[in-house]
Amino acid sequence: MSYYPILNAPRANGWTTLSNFPPNNWEPSRLKQQFVNVTWASDGMWLTKNLGVIAPGTFHTVHAGDVTDIVPEESLPLLSLSLEPLPTESTSLPSLDFKRTSVPAWRASLGLSTPCAQTSYQGELDFFPSQGTLLTFGPFLQFGEDVQNYLLLLNLEKSPLKRFAELEVYDAAELTPRGRFTICNNKVNCISLDELDFKEDDLPLFICRGMAAIPLYFSYAKNGSYLSLEHTHPPASLVVHGKRWEAQKLLKQRWFDMVL
Repeated sequence: MSYYPILNAPRANGWTTLSNFPPNNWEPSRLKQQFVNVTWASDGMWLTKNLGVIAPGTFHTVHAGDVTDIVPEESLPLLSLSLEPLPTESTSLPSLDFKRTSVPAWRASLGLSTPCAQTSYQGELDFFPSQGTLLTFGPFLQFGEDVQNYLLLLNLEKSPLKRFAELEVYDAAELTPRGRFTICNNKVNCISLDELDFKEDDLPLFICRGMAAIPLYFSYAKNGSYLSLEHTHPPASLVVHGKRWEAQKLLKQRWFDMVL
């Protein structure tokens, strides 16, 4: 099965709701009580602590505040379900022993909230290969005097060792550079987009040649009354027939070559 992060973003609190039942009715699964685990990277190791159990056919929500005394502030809390307890320490991301579904994936609700509002999406997080890359466009920026926008780049890799890569930001139409940022693996990288001077008719282009990630676009009103959380799909999802991953590779390389 996949891991389920507890998100973090400016002025919002993260939470994740796990479900102990399959997301479809054509891949039958014998439901059993499962362990709820939280895993995080620290000092070159993966560390895990059991948070309890979840009964078959039920939900279980974990808030960021529930693990503040367990997971260091700079680490990404990763929730998981397993039939057996996970090792407390590991040099590689622990493998999970519960059967997963293929379509759709076994997901959780990943959310952010303020005292006035909340937003969430159905998601999961599988590890990326260390040689992965990122190409994404940002059509989800919200505009208004009291609205702020962030790009949240969510990465997970097998190794707990820290490494860094460069995120390049461009105007997709003019291919003019708007900014460069250093991002880290195994965390939620938060990038402020309001400082890059994009207008309503612009399409932001984000490229990372040294790391893959899930791009999330987070917007909120300064008073906390409005929240928006959106994500884009990988280029391969736009290919209907044929070799999807080969098409994605070609599409990425085309854009990478255009902004050398």
